[in-house]
Amino acid sequence: MKTTPPERLVLASWAMPSLEGMEAAQKKRFHSLKKAITDYVGGARITPVLQDLSIWKEVFYRAYDKCVALDERGSPIGWIGLLPYLEIQPRQRRKPLPKHQSKGLTGAFTLFLRQHSDIAEALESYLLLNAKRKPGGEAGVRHKSVHIEFLRLCEAKDPDKQSWPFTSRRRGAGAVRAFTETFLSQHYDAIVATQYGDKAATKAKSGNGHVSRLVACMPMDIVEMDEHAVGCIGTVRIETPEGFRFLDAGRMTLLLLVDRHKGWIMAFKVIFREAANAGDAMDVLHAGMVGEPDWAHRKDDQLATRPLAELDERFGWCGFNCLLLDNALIHLADELVSRVMSLSGCAVNFGPVKTPSRRQLVERIFNELERAGFKRLPQTTGAGPQDPKRQKAEEVARACVLSEREIVGLVANLVRKFNANQGKANLAASPAQRMHALICGPERDQYLFPFLPPLREGEADMSKSIVKVPIRGNKATGRRPHFSFLEVDYTNPAMAKDWTLLDEQVDLELHVARNNVRFIDVFCRQRPLGTSQAGGRWRWSDHSIDLRRQINQLLREGYIENDRNDDVVAAFLKKVADEYAKAKGKSKPSKTAARHMGDHNARRDVSDDAPTTATQVQEAEVAVNDLLDRASESTSSHYMEWDDIGAFNGDRHDY
Repeated sequence: MKTTPPERLVLASWAMPSLEGMEAAQKKRFHSLKKAITDYVGGARITPVLQDLSIWKEVFYRAYDKCVALDERGSPIGWIGLLPYLEIQPRQRRKPLPKHQSKGLTGAFTLFLRQHSDIAEALESYLLLNAKRKPGGEAGVRHKSVHIEFLRLCEAKDPDKQSWPFTSRRRGAGAVRAFTETFLSQHYDAIVATQYGDKAATKAKSGNGHVSRLVACMPMDIVEMDEHAVGCIGTVRIETPEGFRFLDAGRMTLLLLVDRHKGWIMAFKVIFREAANAGDAMDVLHAGMVGEPDWAHRKDDQLATRPLAELDERFGWCGFNCLLLDNALIHLADELVSRVMSLSGCAVNFGPVKTPSRRQLVERIFNELERAGFKRLPQTTGAGPQDPKRQKAEEVARACVLSEREIVGLVANLVRKFNANQGKANLAASPAQRMHALICGPERDQYLFPFLPPLREGEADMSKSIVKVPIRGNKATGRRPHFSFLEVDYTNPAMAKDWTLLDEQVDLELHVARNNVRFIDVFCRQRPLGTSQAGGRWRWSDHSIDLRRQINQLLREGYIENDRNDDVVAAFLKKVADEYAKAKGKSKPSKTAARHMGDHNARRDVSDDAPTTATQVQEAEVAVNDLLDRASESTSSHYMEWDDIGAFNGDRHDY
C-alpha cells in the first residue's frame, strides 16, 4: 500500500487561484512552474524536468521561494506566488551609488537611508514633529521643506558635497516627495488632525473596521451623557424700573442623559452659563436616578413629571450598569466619578477625545432637537455667512421675548415629544411605549432592573456635593463654633452652643445643595449637626453655588458696593438691571452677568424633595407648537414664515 509523502499533502492543501483573464502564455507558464515544483517536491531530479519544460533554473528557484514564503498569518503563500507581476518583498537596491552620474539612480534614496541610519531617524523625527504640531499653525507638511531639511542633514555629513544626492541633477527631490507621501500615509492616524483638520480626524475614527461599541442588553444597562451647544440664542428677563427687559445671553448648553437600549431620554438640564461644570453633570445624573427628567429646573409651583415612577414606584430610585462619558474636564472630576460609582454601582467608561460616534444616540437626539425647532428659529446663528437667519440674530432673540423659563419648558416638551415618537429602532413603537411594555406588560419578568437600596442615615444623593471643612471658633475671644464655605461663615444654634466641637479638631462634612447654598446640612463623624444658614449679606436671598462664585469675583474686583448686612444677591440683580436699563437695543451688553442671571432665574427652587406623582397637565404636542410659533414670530421682513421654512427644508411636519 503506497502512502502520499507529507510534502505532497502540503501542496494539495494549497488553494488554486483563478486564472481567468490571463493570457495564454501566462497560463502556460503557470502550469509549467506548478508541474516543476510538484515533481521537485516529489523527489524527481529537477534538471531534466526544467529542460523538458524550457524553464531557467533562476526562474524556477525564484518561483519556488515565492510559493513557500509566509504570509501575514504565518502560512505559505502557495500557488498564488506563481501569478505574474506579484512581488512578495519590496525591491531593494544593492548596487553602490554612482559618484558622477545622473542615470541609474533607481532605489538610491532607500539605499542611502539604509547606509545612513542617523539621517533616516532625523528625517522621520522632523516629519513627525511638524505633522503633529499644535493646531492653528501652517496647514500641512510641504515637500519642499522636507527636501531642504534632507539636504541640510546630508551637508552636515558631506560638507564638500561630493556624493549623492549632491551629484544628481535634482538632488533627490522626486525621491523625497515619494518618501514624504508614503510616510504621511503610514502615520495617518497620528497626523490627520493637523494635516487635514479636526473634522477629518473625527471622521477617521469611525469606519476603521474595529467594532468597539458596547451593546446594551436591557434598559438601564448602558446610559450615555453628553453636552451640546443649542442652536438658538437664549434670552434672559431682567426686571428694571421701566418694566421687564430681555437680553440675549448667547448660545445655551444642553446636557442629556439617554438610555441606549430603548432610546429613552432620562434627564436633561439647560445651562445659560459659558460652560457646564461637574455640578451640572451631577444634577443630570441625579435627575435620571430619581426618574424626574426636568428635576434641575422644577419650581415649587409645578408638579413633578415622573413617567416611569408612575408605572412603578421603584423607578424613583434606580441606577444603571454602565455610564458612557467623554474626556471633558467636568466628567473627569473625582467627585463625580467616585460618587456616581458608589451610589449607582455602575461602571464609568471614558472614550477617546472628539469621537461622537461612540455616543451615537445622544448625538442623534441633539440633531433631532435642532431639526424640531432650534436651528430654524430666527434667533439662530445660521448655517453660513449667506444664511438670512444669521443677520442680527441677537436682536431678533431679544425681540422674541422668550424667557428662560419658557426656553426650559420648550426643551422639556421636546424631550417628552421625542420619548413619544414612534420609530424603527423600537419596532415601530415609541420609547415610552416600549418602557411601558417592559414595566407593566408581559415582558416585565424578563429583565432585572438595577433598583437601588435606600440611602443610609447621613448619606447624600447626587443632588448634593460633599465638602470637608474645618471647624472654627475660639473660647478665649468668644468666637462661637462655625465654619466657612466660599468666603461665607455658617452656623446654627445647636452648633454655636457645642464648644466640644473645638476640642475634637475634626473636619465637618457638608452636604451642599448646589442650587441653593444659603442653607447647608452639616455632619460631624456621621452625626447630624442640623442645617446651618449663611451669615451677613448672604443670609437674605436663595442663590446657587455658581452665582455666589460670580458675585464673589465682582466683590473682589470692586464692581459691587455692598456692606456686611445688605442683600448682596439683590445688589447684583439691581446692578445688572441698572446697567442695561438705559442701554440701546442695538448695543452688545456683557454676556457674563446676563448668563448667570439666566441660570439664577431657571434654577430649581424646591425646598422639599419629597417625590410626588402627577399626570401631564397638557400634551407635549400642543406646548411645542405654541412655543415654536411664538418664537418664530419676527417683526423683520428678512425672515421667512414658519410654514415657508418648513417647506424650504423639505419637511411638512408640524414641529
